[in-house]
Amino acid sequence: MRYKEFGKTGKKVSVLGFGGMRFDPKDEETAIRAIQRAAELGINYFDTAPGYCEDTSETFIGHALSTLPKDKQKGLYISTKSHIGADPKADDVRRRIDDQLKKFHREKIEFYNMWCIIDLDQFHKIMAKGGPYEGALKAKKEGLIEHICCSSHASGEEIAEIVKADVFQGITLGYNILNHEFRKEGMEAAAKADCAIVTMNPLGGGMLTRDEDMLSILKEDEADSFIAAALRFNFSHSEITVVLAGMKDTAEVEFNVNVAESIREPDPQVIKLLLKKFESLGEAFCTGCRYCIEHCPEEIQIHLYAGLWDRVRMKLPEDAHRVYNVYLAGEDHWLKGKRASDCSQCGECEQACTQKLPIREYMENIAKFLGEK
Repeated sequence: MRYKEFGKTGKKVSVLGFGGMRFDPKDEETAIRAIQRAAELGINYFDTAPGYCEDTSETFIGHALSTLPKDKQKGLYISTKSHIGADPKADDVRRRIDDQLKKFHREKIEFYNMWCIIDLDQFHKIMAKGGPYEGALKAKKEGLIEHICCSSHASGEEIAEIVKADVFQGITLGYNILNHEFRKEGMEAAAKADCAIVTMNPLGGGMLTRDEDMLSILKEDEADSFIAAALRFNFSHSEITVVLAGMKDTAEVEFNVNVAESIREPDPQVIKLLLKKFESLGEAFCTGCRYCIEHCPEEIQIHLYAGLWDRVRMKLPEDAHRVYNVYLAGEDHWLKGKRASDCSQCGECEQACTQKLPIREYMENIAKFLGEK
């Protein structure tokens, strides 16, 4: 297993990180075997969050790592999170950390993330006096967490602005073959600032796992896997510190470790080759750039609905429903009270779309799929 410096923290982390949101919540035994096997094979970065896997993920990871022999627990790092929607004030974050420490059976958490920053407005709310960041900072001063980081679904431009504030030691962002252009500016800014970069969704939220016939072009040869090819894309970036992969059992752990160990060093030629192959498919997906929203008279969160339809057409209908429910959660939910069925079919969004997607068709289809019509 290769290891890289986690920004300026002085810690070295495995290039493959364990994503803890794929467990079967009713099967703790399988989850624990997977976690402990990962540690045995050299993975030392374990990422989780409240609510993952019906709120079992933190407990599973805590149980698995705390029951390893003491000498095997050294150098194993946990990364977890707090979201402003659930923990809007400093004291809320502080209470959350106390609960998480109990689940982890630990006295401190190495990496603590301000979770899922979707835009600069939310970032400023997190940083406001009495807000979540203040709570994390207080916990850090008490020795309960070591490094304050964040995860973000913002655009590359907005991520660059967040990095410029110099308040986080690492940033987790979605990055893969599908959306690389959308996040590229943010990743480059983080690398330049020596801020650790953790990438999530290397398989495009599962979209790069479902259509084997279409995606077989990404494989190096017949014996290769298109899933491995998608992972290699991220592993080949010198800027990326950790590539998170969701793993639910030991078979997935061993497969992903083998892919990670096959990349001895980052190689920009691998990146160029994979992008060229993917572009040759002629397939376009929503990158989440949000240019469409700027021109929408109905103020619909078009990019979110387009992303849902991408999941449906890539044979992930159950996932589309799951993500839709996440978008609807909370008072200040992501869809901001607008539905795909509110689309007036004016076509302004299509003129602004960098991918030239048939957005009006997408909105009609996803509205019917979700039962909005």
